[in-house]
Amino acid sequence: MNAEQRAADLVEEGDEALEEGAFEAALGRFEEALREDPEHWGAALGRVEALHLLWRTQEALREVRVLTPASEDEDDPDRVELEARILEVTGDLDASDRLFAEAHRLEPADFPLPVRMAESDFRTILDRVLESLPGVIREAIVEVPVLVEPKPTAAIADRAPHITPDILGLFVGTTVGEKIMAPSGYPNVVLLFQRNLERAGRSRNEVAREIKVTLLHEYGHYLGFDEEELEHLGLG
Repeated sequence: MNAEQRAADLVEEGDEALEEGAFEAALGRFEEALREDPEHWGAALGRVEALHLLWRTQEALREVRVLTPASEDEDDPDRVELEARILEVTGDLDASDRLFAEAHRLEPADFPLPVRMAESDFRTILDRVLESLPGVIREAIVEVPVLVEPKPTAAIADRAPHITPDILGLFVGTTVGEKIMAPSGYPNVVLLFQRNLERAGRSRNEVAREIKVTLLHEYGHYLGFDEEELEHLGLG
C-alpha cells in the first residue's frame, strides 16, 4: 500500500471518529495521514475540524487560515465555512457571517445562509414551539426553564466536557431519577444556542423544527432517557 492510499484510509478512520465524538482519536488519525501525505486536503481540513471540536480554538483558527487549496482558482467552501464556525467561538460574529456568506456564494446548494434573526424574533418562535410540546414536557418546563444563549462557551464546556462549539442545546443539572437520590445543588436548566440553531435550517420553519427536536431531546435527558433511548424515539 502506498502513502497516498494509507493517508486516504486514515482520513476515513478520522471521519468515522469525528462522527462518533472521539475527537482526540480523530485528530491523531488526521495527523498521521498528513505525515503520510502532507498535501492531503481532507486530512488538513479534518485536523482543523478536530481542533475546533476539542475547543482548541486559537490553534484551529491559525491552522485554518494558512490552508490554501492547491488546484482551485477560488477558495474551498468547506474551509471558508469552517473558519466561519471557528470565528463564532471567538466572538467575531461580523467576520463569521461574512465568511458564511462567502461559502454560500461559492456553493449555494450545500452552504445555505444562516437564518439570522433578532433575539426577540427567536423568542417568538421559541414560545410558539413551547406551546406545541407534549404535556409531560410542558410540565417539566415549570421545573426546568429554557434559556437562550448565542453560542456555547468554553466555561459551559468545562461543566459539560462532552459538548462541542456547534451543539444546538444542552440540559444542565440533575435528572429526575438522580434528583430523588442525590440532589446536585445546581439549578436545572435547558440551554438553547441561537446562532447554532439558525444554521440548522434553511428557513424559519426549519429552525422552528430544529428547536422542537432539540427541546424534546434535552428534556428527554432531564426525564432520564439516555442517548440510545432518545435515538430509538427519533430524538437523537
